[in-house]
Amino acid sequence: MHLAETIGNIIQSFPELIANGGYWLLSIIVFLEGLPIIGSFFPGHIAIISAGFLAKFGILNLGMVITVSIITSTLGDVIGFFIGKKMGYSFLQKFSKYVFLKEYHVDKAKKIIDNHTGKAIILGKFSPITRPLIPFLVGASGVHIKTFWFYNILGGALWVTLSVMVGYIFGASYHIGANFLGKFLFIAFIISILIIWGYKFVNIRFHIFKKYEIFILILNLLSLWVLAKTVQDSLSANSFMKNFDIWINILFEKYITPLCSSLAEWISIIGGIEILTFIGFVLGFYFIYKSKWRRGMILLFSIISTNTIVLIMKDIFLRARPENALQILTDPSFPSGHAALSSALLLSLIYIFAPKISSWIRREIAIVGCVLIVFIIGMSRLVLNVHWASDVFAGWALGVFLATSGILLIRYLGSIFIKEKQGI
Repeated sequence: MHLAETIGNIIQSFPELIANGGYWLLSIIVFLEGLPIIGSFFPGHIAIISAGFLAKFGILNLGMVITVSIITSTLGDVIGFFIGKKMGYSFLQKFSKYVFLKEYHVDKAKKIIDNHTGKAIILGKFSPITRPLIPFLVGASGVHIKTFWFYNILGGALWVTLSVMVGYIFGASYHIGANFLGKFLFIAFIISILIIWGYKFVNIRFHIFKKYEIFILILNLLSLWVLAKTVQDSLSANSFMKNFDIWINILFEKYITPLCSSLAEWISIIGGIEILTFIGFVLGFYFIYKSKWRRGMILLFSIISTNTIVLIMKDIFLRARPENALQILTDPSFPSGHAALSSALLLSLIYIFAPKISSWIRREIAIVGCVLIVFIIGMSRLVLNVHWASDVFAGWALGVFLATSGILLIRYLGSIFIKEKQGI
């Protein structure tokens, strides 16, 4: 079966898959978030809001979403309560370092529970930091189970209902936003909100991102919007990018000399997908061999994810290459694999090596040099007329988005599971 057909079947059956497994997945995530320590790693709030969003479109049932969420949230909290009652504070002190939980946070929560038990249980549901912590601390504090049951069910019902309705109302505004921005830009808007929330949530809870990594977040969001815009324009019958594509194509056909074409061919070969992939794998496995896991995983993630997503997008959009191409290529043109892979690889290398360059002049020269290499590789594809301009822009944006996503994700996972003295 052709890859495009396989992906099309998956996309068409996606609502059915969510409808069949959505309640189970929602139950597991919400339940696990109520447990001490491990609950910090499960996004129960996002799961409930997303379920409310899907309920608006009839994929899930609104009443079932609320009922399932309240029940599983309550069960998770009750287990957390009994763990606290049995294990006491020593259990939390032993494992709190793995979730970057400070002792003064625990002491502050203890005082609130001792003085305002009901308020602590109810309001604790509304904070991502205290949600998996409060049931355990209440149990460890010796609060009677009847008191806990009453306030926990009340707080859980309020939290779940409000969270579900946020997602439901957001779903109701989808068509308005999609009509105003376009479907792909509105989806990018939703994803941007989730990324910003996730970044803030992780940084507040674990304090792992360095100050300069805010620029990685900004690059991530900008590249996402550029990618969404190029995808949206590529599906439009008439758009600025489509007219720009034609103008660039005619311009290069008219003015590019044989010498420039020959140079572009060599650049395309040197900056080709095979060579860039080989470089990325060699460097990635080299870093892993040297026990620099973060660096290695960032490179491998960037290379593998970019190659995979480029192939998937090519088979979904099936855009024909320009008829006046100077090379005969049979695969679809959107997006440019050369542009995507070069931007993903070079950005990853900038992130890894730039902070290690002590001289700011050399550091800036290295960064500018990497950017120029990415630009030249992308332009070589336009000189040969094997791509439309929007293919290259989409490739650049896709590569930057995947590389920055990998950096943030692996930075998060690495800070929890990987201990390296070298930092990055």
